[in-house]
Amino acid sequence: MLENNKILKVKIRVICLLFFSNLVIGQTDSISQRIVSKINPHSEAPVHSILLYLKNENNGAIYNEGFGTASKLSDAVTKQSAFKIASSTKLFVATIILQLEEEGKLSLNDTISNYLNAIDYLDFNNLHIKDGIKYSQEITIEQLLAHRSGLADIFTDREDEFFELLSQNPDKDYTPESIMELYYQFNLNKEPKFKPGQGWHYSDINYLLLGLIIEQLDTSKLAQSIRNRILQPLEMKHTFFEYYENPIAEINMIHQYVGAINFSKLNTSFDWAGGGLVSTNSDLALFIKALFNYKLINKESLAKMTAVKNTKDNESRYGLGVYEFNINGNIYYGHFGFYNTFIGYCPASKLVLSYSISQTNPDFNTYGFVSELSILFANKQ
Repeated sequence: MLENNKILKVKIRVICLLFFSNLVIGQTDSISQRIVSKINPHSEAPVHSILLYLKNENNGAIYNEGFGTASKLSDAVTKQSAFKIASSTKLFVATIILQLEEEGKLSLNDTISNYLNAIDYLDFNNLHIKDGIKYSQEITIEQLLAHRSGLADIFTDREDEFFELLSQNPDKDYTPESIMELYYQFNLNKEPKFKPGQGWHYSDINYLLLGLIIEQLDTSKLAQSIRNRILQPLEMKHTFFEYYENPIAEINMIHQYVGAINFSKLNTSFDWAGGGLVSTNSDLALFIKALFNYKLINKESLAKMTAVKNTKDNESRYGLGVYEFNINGNIYYGHFGFYNTFIGYCPASKLVLSYSISQTNPDFNTYGFVSELSILFANKQ
């Protein structure tokens, strides 16, 4: 009788395990099915591929897949396919600035003139002119990190003019110097949004200047600083600074679109410190986990980074190179990229989220879509 009871208990356990396993597989399939349903290469704003990474650090549950093709008539993508992460690069730049502060090489309260005055092409004194008054000497490193310098942006404040230039010469190589030439050519130095510290305006010029500060203090190119300080220690073998260095491993890159325009066929070296990295979901997960587990900066520095403040209507709160993002009640800290990418971490739930949708303007709401996928992932655990 006892032996029969033991056999019965074993059978019940096996049945439960099989049921749970099938349930997990079914719910995983439901995530995949939802992703595949959004791939539409024939739209006016085509979505050729979607890559998604979700991980719960508490229980090890993970979803990491890629669907679609790199572009029209090309090979299928995989979960290890790489993509331009665009403005998520700002997370890396901000991390290095905080490392330099920990090393005693700078203070976030320092005015940037201490580090940039000597760079001739910056024409530093004329960088920020508001109502005829020059404010460049008042800008601090922290204001650059938080987009509170008032500096205007080439890409948003002169969007039409910039894209006209880009369409005329799509293969042009850019440098920090040539980007600043455009800044002055567009007279943006005379059109700041506010005096330093008196508002919030997202501008890649802030991060171009931070990249130059890093180069001054590390006495190396920004690409090498990122590799030395982050990519190499974390063994991020599929991440590189596009146009400024070669990848160290074979890279299978997806094509990324803005409407009908294939931006992967354009030279995007203009992104530089504001958005020049290429990476994979797996590599980005390594980075964000290391950041929030104090392997790159200490607890005090991370607290500074994630001390988000209000920005403007319909814009998430922002810290130092970090957005706050609420998905289904989980508060993530991370950064969005122009090409519809995101990398973030939820400290409370220890959730990692990284995705790439190969279309900046898909015919569906990205926030609603990602929220739905996150719920499906939570339900399968």
